[in-house]
Amino acid sequence: MILTAANDLLQITVPPEAYTLGGFRHWVTSDAFPEMGRVTYYQREIFLDMSPEKANSHNAVKSEICRVLGNLVLERDLGKLYQDGMWLTNDVADVSNEADGTFVAWDSFQQQRVQLVTYDNSGDGIELRGSPDWVLEVVSNSSVVKDTQRLREAYHRAGVREYWLVDARSTDLQFQVLTFRPHGFVEVPASTDGWFHSDVFQAEFQLLRSRDRIGGWSFSLSYR
Repeated sequence: MILTAANDLLQITVPPEAYTLGGFRHWVTSDAFPEMGRVTYYQREIFLDMSPEKANSHNAVKSEICRVLGNLVLERDLGKLYQDGMWLTNDVADVSNEADGTFVAWDSFQQQRVQLVTYDNSGDGIELRGSPDWVLEVVSNSSVVKDTQRLREAYHRAGVREYWLVDARSTDLQFQVLTFRPHGFVEVPASTDGWFHSDVFQAEFQLLRSRDRIGGWSFSLSYR
């Protein structure tokens, strides 16, 4: 069976062999894999998200979080932060996905908990394979179930230490810091003044937003 999904901007045809992790990874690295859209594999299920990324509720907040964390990681020499476009695969969880952001500590690389996989002689990888320390997903209208349920389950099965889940679609900005526990992710409670502690980055964070000069949203991630 070949699944084809399309909208006005893009058509994706999923070959039948892609419904296994090995087959999906082979498809990802083939010329037949689409250059647009987002495709997620989890336990023989494929999620197709062909909706354009929205500027205010997705791209802006993702960019701010990755900007601030990227500087923090660099300043403190914590590891490597990857923005969306980098494949994350975990064999135990049977998942492969392009997260909105992924962080791997130096120790996780050195202890082989995560490997940067290359597919040619350049030495430049396109896939992180293993259990990263941190993952970010920003919820969109087409990814609610995937981000809040399926990937939350998948990332826990993959041994991800911390999962940040952001939903900026409504009037109430939702920022969740989820930390790993044996039975599942547990939401970190906010402090009395609205900060969230991160074990991975050893800092407290606060995510705020305000209107910019053209009426859109401007996001600010602070840490202390």
